[in-house]
Amino acid sequence: MLAWAGSAAATPAADPWAPLPAIYPDGLALGESSGEGMSAGRFASKSDESPGTETASKPKSTKKALLYSLLLPGTGELSLGHKGRATGFFIAEGLIWANFIYWARAGNLREDDYIEQAQLNAGVGVDNEDDSYWSLVGQYRASSGDGPDTYEEELRVEARDLYPGDPAAQDAYVTENLPVGSEAWSWISAPLQESYVDTRQSSQTAYNNAKYSFLAAALNRVLSVIDVQLLRHKDAKNAQALGAPNSALQIWAAAGPDGNGQLVIQRRF
Repeated sequence: MLAWAGSAAATPAADPWAPLPAIYPDGLALGESSGEGMSAGRFASKSDESPGTETASKPKSTKKALLYSLLLPGTGELSLGHKGRATGFFIAEGLIWANFIYWARAGNLREDDYIEQAQLNAGVGVDNEDDSYWSLVGQYRASSGDGPDTYEEELRVEARDLYPGDPAAQDAYVTENLPVGSEAWSWISAPLQESYVDTRQSSQTAYNNAKYSFLAAALNRVLSVIDVQLLRHKDAKNAQALGAPNSALQIWAAAGPDGNGQLVIQRRF
């Protein structure tokens, strides 16, 4: 408590220490009180209010923020006013999809490469078959012919297992499933076939790396939802703190009949 006392000319009781409102024009109010042998005036700052009179800022709703985070991580944080946190999720999301585009493009280019290799070095005349066909092209030296490294021989083994003792049914099975015409192939050399296999495997690896981006994107959304929940709790605590009573500043001024004046300044912490 800080007190100041000095000699001053007596002033009317109805208007003690008139200069003080000029010093604190927007924060002080004048009230009347009585004391023994003195007429006292009381000035109080706006913070001198009963607890709970100040309205706390209402925390922003997180329902939409959670939905925004599921759609695009970072937008939930941005809707709550946390731009710095939002920027981090935006950058992560951008890197994830940049990674997807890179590997998807790489897989597509390498797919074009191994199809071209099969056309140039194995006599393949198609370019839009499914993945199982291109797998067979790399697995067998030729589509037809005798020998364990041809697809026709593999088909005959399957036919004998399916139709034992029925050569006609076996031949029909082979004829039905054997690639012919533009789908037939025969590699010029083993090294060229191995190069095809390596290129195709590289393409498959690139496609798999692109698929991991979907997992990373899902994880980024989960983290953003969790982050929004944490920010909601933090904002709620801050809002409660704003609603707590502030330290009060009180000022008293009084003048007695003898002409002495007193100024008392009190601040509660």
